[in-house]
Amino acid sequence: MTAPGLAAFDPSWDRFVFWLRVHAPVDYAALRSPAAPEEIAELEARLGFPLHPQLRALLERHNGAMRQPERDKFHAGAFLPLGHRLSDTEHIADRHRWLIDVGAELIAGDAPNEETLYGHAHQWVPFAHPNDGGIAFIDHRPGPTYGHVYEMGIGSGATEATKWASSLSELFGNLVTSLDTGEPFLHFWPTPHELPSGHFCLTWEIGNRRKNGETRPWPTPRPLDSPLLPAPAAGLGRSLGALLPVAPQAPRAGQDLAVPVGPLYASGVIVNDSENREDVDRQAGTRRSADGPEEDACDM
Repeated sequence: MTAPGLAAFDPSWDRFVFWLRVHAPVDYAALRSPAAPEEIAELEARLGFPLHPQLRALLERHNGAMRQPERDKFHAGAFLPLGHRLSDTEHIADRHRWLIDVGAELIAGDAPNEETLYGHAHQWVPFAHPNDGGIAFIDHRPGPTYGHVYEMGIGSGATEATKWASSLSELFGNLVTSLDTGEPFLHFWPTPHELPSGHFCLTWEIGNRRKNGETRPWPTPRPLDSPLLPAPAAGLGRSLGALLPVAPQAPRAGQDLAVPVGPLYASGVIVNDSENREDVDRQAGTRRSADGPEEDACDM
């Protein structure tokens, strides 16, 4: 992976996460705190090879999204197409082990040649998952497809992969472009899903919304007045601290992160970073401190 390729991840992810922060704060709240270096090291040890630099960069920002938020906001964090939510390091390792133990033979079928995509499933790294058992993965086989992002609906019986992008940076760049312009990403249209709480989270619908005359602006979001908590029965995820919208974080050196306002920006807010506070704010109630290890969020 070249340095420019790695550098491309930061602006595309920053634009995407800023959009969530301003327009879908409940989705933003579902993002977990960064993976610790030892968590990433353990993941690479279990995989048996290094992570793609862009996937490592993503985990260094957020160790996935909450697996099961509180019931009223269950959809929060499933902001990728087909209801995928980002996986944490443990879930990535577990799904990769499943690919080796069970999935690889099922997927390879009659074409076990490792030169084909389906012949080297052991080199896929699942980075996101939906509720139906499918996977979104990054190809880690050295060669022309290294870093490519695919989706496969294994849980529904589908074993044909769909290419989403040539890299994570391209994926998140294309997603936020869709949000800015109102145009679909592939055949997925960005759609607000209203939760019982009145908050809106990001979903992606399939179909020609323009043909059906169903285009509409993004609703004005409601700020969260409390941390997003896991469902009591599951005990998964972490409290993410005070999540009232605040000034977005400062751009990294050499980046211009002013986000243009597209048709879905109903609030009319142009996001200009002024302070590098995101991780500090979000880690306030979640990262380990000198007093002891962090604890899971308490039940509502």
